[in-house]
Amino acid sequence: MRRIGGITCRAHTALFFGFIVGGMLGTPFSSAAAAVRSAPAGKAYSWSFQSDTLGQTPARSKAFGGVWQVSEDTTGTSPSTRILRQSEPDDGIAFHYLTFTRPLLEDLDASVRFRIRSGDINPSAGIMFQMDPKGTSGYLVRANAKTGELSFHYLLYGKRRDLKFAKIDPIEPGTWHMIAISRRKSVTQAFFDGNQVMMVRDDRFSKGNVGVWTEDDTLVDFADLAATAR
Repeated sequence: MRRIGGITCRAHTALFFGFIVGGMLGTPFSSAAAAVRSAPAGKAYSWSFQSDTLGQTPARSKAFGGVWQVSEDTTGTSPSTRILRQSEPDDGIAFHYLTFTRPLLEDLDASVRFRIRSGDINPSAGIMFQMDPKGTSGYLVRANAKTGELSFHYLLYGKRRDLKFAKIDPIEPGTWHMIAISRRKSVTQAFFDGNQVMMVRDDRFSKGNVGVWTEDDTLVDFADLAATAR
C-alpha cells in the first residue's frame, strides 16, 4: 500500500469518508476488520489430512500442549487412511488440544471420530467449537473413558468450567467412537456414537473455530473431523 502522502485527493476523500463511516458503525476502517468472515450457511468442511505433511501438524492449525502429528493408520481399523495423532504421554500439562484457524463458524454441525490408545490419569478425547482465535475461550464436549461420561464445558481465558455431564456406554481402548454436536443460537445438542446424550443452553460464545482435545497422559487418534455452517 502506498503512503498517505502518495494518495490522490479523491483517494484522500474516500479514506476520510471510510473513517467516518467506520466510526459511526463502531468498526475500524481496515481490510483486517473484514479479513475473517463467518462461513456461509450450508458450507461444509472436512479434514482428511491427505494433503498434509506426515509427521507434522495439519495446515492452518495451532497446537496447545502435546505432540500433534498427521500419521498413516497402520492398523487397518481407522475410518480413514490418515489420522491426527496426539502422542505426548505426559509433559506435565493437564490439557492438550489443537484448533484450526479456519473456518469461522456460527451455528454449526460438527463431528469427529476418535480412538483412545492409552491413558491412566483421565483418558479423554473431545471436540471443540466456537473457539476464539487465541485458542483460550470456547466450548468443549469431552468423552471420559474412566468415568463413562460425556461432559460439556466452556473455556474462558484457558480455564475450563463444567456445564453438564451425562452417562455413556463404556469406551474400550483402541476402539473408534464418534462425538458430534449441533449448535443453533444458544442451544447445543451433543451426541455420542449417534445417540443424543444431552442438550445445553449457553450463550457465552456465538462464533469461532473447531478443534480436538486430549488431557493428562491420554494418547488419542482422531479422524474424519467435519463441520458444516448452519
